[in-house]
Amino acid sequence: MKKIVLFAQVNEPLINQIKKVTDHVNPDNHEFHLVHCHKIQYFINELSVYSFPTEEHFEEMTKATNSVLDQLAKEMNLKHYGVHTFFDTDPKERCATFLEDIEASLCVVATEGVKGIEGIFESSFANHMNKYAKCDVLVLRP
Repeated sequence: MKKIVLFAQVNEPLINQIKKVTDHVNPDNHEFHLVHCHKIQYFINELSVYSFPTEEHFEEMTKATNSVLDQLAKEMNLKHYGVHTFFDTDPKERCATFLEDIEASLCVVATEGVKGIEGIFESSFANHMNKYAKCDVLVLRP
């Protein structure tokens, strides 16, 4: 059974896009992994360094994210699936590593279709996956 990783941002337009994957693959014949990685950000002020989210937020955020991903899998009628929530300072690299760790056959990324100047300077998760993923990449555009 081939492993397909769905990278899901937890916002409604991108979740609706990710549902379109069943237009391209038969959900009955694959093992799906629904993944979201929260970015850990560090902030510095004149007195200290702090980060968000902190480890004390991880459990609550993981439960909430996994609940959204589980609901998505049920709406897509996926039979064989797992949900994964990660926290990392570099979500793109963490996700690329996850693909290697589970030996994924395909990863699916939904994009927002940012155009113009914002599209030039914004770092793109889809572009990163196209460059560094060791498996095929399916990009779903709006």
